[in-house]
Amino acid sequence: MDHRTDSFTRRFRSAKSHLGAPDIQRLVSLKYRHHGVNGPDYSQFIDDYLRRTLGFNVVEVDGDFGGQAWLVTDKAQNRAILVEHETGLEILSAIGSVASLIALLPLISSGWANLRHRFFRPHFDRPDGEGIEVRRFDQNEVLIEQQAPSVEVYVLNVTLQDYALLKQKVDQLEAQIENLQKRLPANNKKGTAQSRRKKPKRK
Repeated sequence: MDHRTDSFTRRFRSAKSHLGAPDIQRLVSLKYRHHGVNGPDYSQFIDDYLRRTLGFNVVEVDGDFGGQAWLVTDKAQNRAILVEHETGLEILSAIGSVASLIALLPLISSGWANLRHRFFRPHFDRPDGEGIEVRRFDQNEVLIEQQAPSVEVYVLNVTLQDYALLKQKVDQLEAQIENLQKRLPANNKKGTAQSRRKKPKRK
């Protein structure tokens, strides 16, 4: 295992219990890469925006995260972990929890995007610094690294994939029910249909 994979393995394992994930394959790391982010910038983002503006509960968490980590929880108990890096903010979230992705990530991303203009002057921004780095592990614990234009685009894609998977499962269940109904004897079908009718009330 190379150093990079080992670093993310330890990071994901530290986050697993805090985010309620059964294994590291159900987690994702979303990283903004901006140069020169300082500790006070993170403190301002957490205190002013996450705590005061949004009313989120934010607490420090221990673990091998590669930086100071914060567990962010909203009133619906959706959770994400923020990790402070000198090169930019990292968000750890559970892929299986679409509610957490929709409820937390866009809000965190919006606040960070607004505050980043206070961290950097426009002429220091670089085109290759836009977007986010997406990291996750496949079923063989191989580190997969991709790029996404924004957190919002990533969340939309995950939501659409989840919807497509749910629709596929519903279609399969409907096909199984239809197949079972075809196997029922004619008398049972008739009896089943009659039992569904509303019985008249006794006088």
